[in-house]
Amino acid sequence: MIAALASVAVRLAGCTLLSWLVWRSFGAAPMVITLPLFGIALARPLLDLASALRHQMNRAHWRDVQGRHYAYRDRPVRVVEDIERRRWVRLADVRAIVGFTASDGALAVAYPEGVLRIGRPAEPHMRDEDLLTHLEKERFPEAVRLRIWVEREIVFPARRERERLGIRTPPPAPPQSD
Repeated sequence: MIAALASVAVRLAGCTLLSWLVWRSFGAAPMVITLPLFGIALARPLLDLASALRHQMNRAHWRDVQGRHYAYRDRPVRVVEDIERRRWVRLADVRAIVGFTASDGALAVAYPEGVLRIGRPAEPHMRDEDLLTHLEKERFPEAVRLRIWVEREIVFPARRERERLGIRTPPPAPPQSD
């Protein structure tokens, strides 16, 4: 982007200098002939500058989700990663896809370490491994498809990353039954 700005500045300065020289030598009327020179000299650098600005704006806009965007069948799923590289999936997104029968309270009781309220406003999120365990119990066809997607796109890559980084975490506790 700096190169595009520099190119615009140099060409603008050159065109302005040429116009000034024509004005000083021949007066104001012949100076009109130099106006198309501005268009010819500045068209391409201005397009390059606009393109560079567009790329910078896209980069700034998507920086927060770069490499962390998850979507199941074109439905966005918010996934948050903690320090131990565990991934937490927002329950509202999972419910929009599957329509859980279990409430937040029931899930928090069944998976005490697996449900947290994250963000502002605080929303319930479920740890990836515990979500996978819970989805294994569901018998709805959409829950089975979601379980396969969660395992392939969220759980398995997180496990591999933890292995690669040497992070050892205890396996999830089995769900508590009453």
